[in-house]
Amino acid sequence: MIQKIKQCFNNIKYRSKLILLCILVSFLPLSVMGFFCYNQTINLLRTRELDSLESSILSVSNSLDSKVNTYQNLLAYLANSNVLAEFSSYNEANAYDQYEYLNYTMDVFLNTTYLQHPEISQITIYNADGDMTHGKQLRPISDLENESWYFPEAISYQPAWYKKKDGTLCVIQYLCDPYITYIRSYSKNCIAIQLDPNLLFGELDQTADDFHIQVDSPRQTLFSYKSASLLENSAELRSWVTRTSPVNACGWTVTLERPEKIVFASVRNMGRVIMAILFICAVIIFSITQLFTSFFEQKISALHYYLQRIKEGHLDYHIHDDSTDELGDLTNNLQAMIDEINRLIREDYQTKIELKETQFKALQAQINPHFLYNCLSLINNKALMNNQPEISQMSQLLSVFYRTTLNKGKSETLLQNEIKNVTSYIDIQRLLHDNIFDVMYQIDPNLPEIEVPNLLLQPLVENSIIHGILPNKTKRGQLFVTVTNVMGQIYFTIMDNGVGIPQEKLSTLLTTDSSGYGLKNVHDRLILAYGEGSGLTINSIPGQSTMITFKVPV
Repeated sequence: MIQKIKQCFNNIKYRSKLILLCILVSFLPLSVMGFFCYNQTINLLRTRELDSLESSILSVSNSLDSKVNTYQNLLAYLANSNVLAEFSSYNEANAYDQYEYLNYTMDVFLNTTYLQHPEISQITIYNADGDMTHGKQLRPISDLENESWYFPEAISYQPAWYKKKDGTLCVIQYLCDPYITYIRSYSKNCIAIQLDPNLLFGELDQTADDFHIQVDSPRQTLFSYKSASLLENSAELRSWVTRTSPVNACGWTVTLERPEKIVFASVRNMGRVIMAILFICAVIIFSITQLFTSFFEQKISALHYYLQRIKEGHLDYHIHDDSTDELGDLTNNLQAMIDEINRLIREDYQTKIELKETQFKALQAQINPHFLYNCLSLINNKALMNNQPEISQMSQLLSVFYRTTLNKGKSETLLQNEIKNVTSYIDIQRLLHDNIFDVMYQIDPNLPEIEVPNLLLQPLVENSIIHGILPNKTKRGQLFVTVTNVMGQIYFTIMDNGVGIPQEKLSTLLTTDSSGYGLKNVHDRLILAYGEGSGLTINSIPGQSTMITFKVPV
């Protein structure tokens, strides 16, 4: 029975399935939800209003905490600055030294702070150790005695906030003594930053509607605001909802109050409209279900048509979905996959074209190699007849070099032939340059007979000779060629004692396109033949040496 129902459900159109699902999910719970919501809405709304109030007070305290931290950190920086701490040493100095310090040291330092914080109205140092003054920036400690908040214990080595008689805010702490030892000490001299209260409290009057907000320090009320509507109806408001939150940076307390009558006004109206809303929701849900399923069906139909076109071989057909839901992602990922398939097809086609061009060029290079070999053989014979051993040697080396290089037009050659090719090339270069460099070989005699891409070693050796050894005029050149078989890997090393490669060039040597059979060409051919991790590794010390290594599997 269950199997038949499942089979019947699977055969229904997808749109019908969605409509049925929405009806089951919406209408059936709706009747239960109506009764339950009526009893729970009041509690939920009360919780929401209280949470909103809590969120508002936390937002205010966090905002104040951030702002207060900014100025407390600035004050701590100034208080611990040796530039300001040193002023006490000038109390007994002569007038010229005092003038020099105040105008060219302290003023410059404080003016820099003003430039960075233009909102600061005044920075004042209160001198408790002497009579030296300097405008508003250096005042005697007696100036604080007229403030209502002031008593000697009110100031410490930690920032303390106070509201002055004129309404401005003041953050103050003791000034550090100059560094004498690694232990920092504080003097009785003070430093204070004066701010406009609007910098900290200017936005608090917009926290909420119909509210009273107050900010208290341990000794003063720093800010208090009550909205106009509460001032007009204060006699009618007896019960309040109050929330408090600390400002951790400075020990303040933020208090937010709203009348219960206003906070829970929406609760009283909600019960009367719940049933009407539920009925309207039923109608809306049915209508939305129709529209939603229709839209959903269109997307599925478009995707189905797209897949059908791909099945028929139309890979040039393009589809795009601007949505970010699962169907949108599926559609766009499918399109990305088709684009990748098209790219791979184009790359494969291009690779085949390039391969054909390479084979054609190789065919051109060996149109008549026998003519070249016969000419080199004739030169060799003539050289021997005329007792010219160097000419004979050169012709023999060229014959070996070009036989292995041309390789009958093949792109791969035996490892032994590749080694023979590079040794011939090295001997030719030594003859051309009057043996100005030495060469040392370390070649494993038991190398397996494997095929490797043609012309792997010669470009590397050419680079070492032309760009490394020959430009070095200070020492005799040395070239090292190593080929070893280690645990199923053939390791190749080309090393010279030449001029080296600058670091800035070394970092881009294998990423910059180059013409001909250069280093990047060999690097790319190795990766193409053996995969990532099989390319060249180049290490160089400028002025000393360059070493190029790579490996191929057996």
